[in-house]
Amino acid sequence: MTDDAAQQRGRFRRGTVDDVERLSVIQFQSPSREAVTMAGSTAAAKAFGAALLTRTLREDTAEVIVLEYDGDVVGFAELSTGGDMPPLATVAGAAVRAMGFIGALTAGWRSIARGRVEMKAPDGVHLVELQVAPERRNNGFGAVLLGEVERRARERRAPALSLTTAIDNPARHLYERTGFTVELEKRNRRYESITGSPGRVLMVKRLTT
Repeated sequence: MTDDAAQQRGRFRRGTVDDVERLSVIQFQSPSREAVTMAGSTAAAKAFGAALLTRTLREDTAEVIVLEYDGDVVGFAELSTGGDMPPLATVAGAAVRAMGFIGALTAGWRSIARGRVEMKAPDGVHLVELQVAPERRNNGFGAVLLGEVERRARERRAPALSLTTAIDNPARHLYERTGFTVELEKRNRRYESITGSPGRVLMVKRLTT
C-alpha cells in the first residue's frame, strides 16, 4: 500500500481516554528495551504506559492524534511543547498506580540513567511518541502520521518540529527521509548497560512559515 492510499482511506481524530486500551496494545505489543528496562518488566511497562497516557489525556498535558484506517485504530502520535517528559506529578502518579510505591521508587532509580541522555527540545512542537501497530508497519502509516504532525506544527506556526530517539533506532531512517537531522547526541555507559543502546539523539526539522 502506498502512502497516498493510507492517507486517502485514513482519518485523524483527537485521542480520548476510551482509546487508552487500544493505544497501549499498539505501543507495548512490541515494546522498546528501554521501556521494559526502566519499568522492570513488559507487564509493568504496559501498565505504566497506560496509566501515564490516561493521566495525560485527562489532564490535557499533551495532544494525542489517533489514525484510523478502515475503522481500525492503526497508530497514534503524541505531541507536546516541552519535550519528552510530562509534568513530574503526572509521571509519579502514573508510576505509583501502575507499579505500587516500591515499584515506582525502583523505576525512578533506574530512570537516572535515562536522565543522563535527556536533551532539551527547541522551541516548537515536540513529538513524544509515534507508534504504529506492529501488524500494520511498513505500510506507509508512519509517514502519514508524520505528515499530519508536521501539518499541525506548521498550522501553529511552530519554528521547529523535534523528537528524541535511541541512536540505533531503525525508525531514524523514516525521520531522516522526511527532513529531520541530528542536532545533538548524548551517550552514557550506564544507559547502555541497562538498555543496550549507546545513547539518544535529538532530531529536528526546522520549519519555514
